[in-house]
Amino acid sequence: MQIYGVLLPEKNRLKEWFSSFRQGKAGIFVYLAILGLILGGAGIASIFILGHGHTTNTSSLVPWGLQISTYVYFALVSGGCIFTNFIGNMFFHEKYQPLASRVIFMGLITAIAGFAALASELGHVERMYLFMVSPNPSSPMFWMSVWYTADITILLIEYINIQRHHHSKGMLYASFIIPVITYCSLGSLFGAVGTVPYYYSSLLPIYFIFSGFLSGNALCAIIAAWQIRSTGNSRLLKPFQRMQRIALASVLVLTFCRLIIGVSSGISGYEVFRETLLKNLLLGIGVSLVIPFLILMYKRSVGGLVISSLIVLAAQFMARLDLVVEGFRVPTFRVYDMPERISYMPSIFEILVVIASLSIVALVYLIAEKTGLFEIATKESR
Repeated sequence: MQIYGVLLPEKNRLKEWFSSFRQGKAGIFVYLAILGLILGGAGIASIFILGHGHTTNTSSLVPWGLQISTYVYFALVSGGCIFTNFIGNMFFHEKYQPLASRVIFMGLITAIAGFAALASELGHVERMYLFMVSPNPSSPMFWMSVWYTADITILLIEYINIQRHHHSKGMLYASFIIPVITYCSLGSLFGAVGTVPYYYSSLLPIYFIFSGFLSGNALCAIIAAWQIRSTGNSRLLKPFQRMQRIALASVLVLTFCRLIIGVSSGISGYEVFRETLLKNLLLGIGVSLVIPFLILMYKRSVGGLVISSLIVLAAQFMARLDLVVEGFRVPTFRVYDMPERISYMPSIFEILVVIASLSIVALVYLIAEKTGLFEIATKESR
């Protein structure tokens, strides 16, 4: 069966998978992902039904919390998958080609997972169409909506092209340029907030692009490691090791520059850089960037790539939460009886939103992998 020239998994393969699922043989990760999706869906439903005031710990003092940081994280991971696809096709074409459809597919589902987290924070999702009928070109959020829609569309087209073996250089460049604009717009949404010094920076759009490349490539590296283990094709290892080292070095430079500028500034609001300096040096740079880089340098194996990638993915999630929440640590306008420093702890419902997003990515990818969605294209290309 074909849809727009894309071959779908065979019925027998789907029946076999559903049969193994009913018998409890689909794999522990599939059942964990389903459990996470049920719990996360219940959490998101509770937020919509009960309202933010009864379910989340955001407030007028900390309006953005774990839901926004989860959206930013998955959106940047999606962008990173696209950048990995572009660099892999341009510089490691033969070695990278067996993974092309998986990487683009992962870019699609992480973008959708990020939107699910964002939708749980918006409240009235059904009103999102208003950005088209009442545009505000002076708002970075408007452009983020426009380019995010274009990004998902171009990802879908590129995935169909890969599955149909219609390799187009023009589409490859378009699927790279549009995400660059998309995540620059997302970075500018934060970087243009002059009232929050922790955000305000022209470095932030660039930082978002490179940190997205780092996160997305780490996720793709784990997929590559999985394929190496399954097929024994060790040629997949070197491209992801090189891209990961480049991404780690780039984010290290940008993080250090942003930290130095923040620490040296005496403007009100920049105190947060000085107060979190030790944490940023030890965790934000040492554990998050230096240790994964050293692992890649001295343990050039599949295991080293997986360990480094897992550290990066966990550390980048914490970095996104830190970026979003720490911006509100120092009150912008101090009034009577307001604390000097504002703290924030996510509620159980906000944590369930994260679990839902993770479960969407894991479950959709595992089903696609087990039912042969990616292998179809490989067979056709022989």
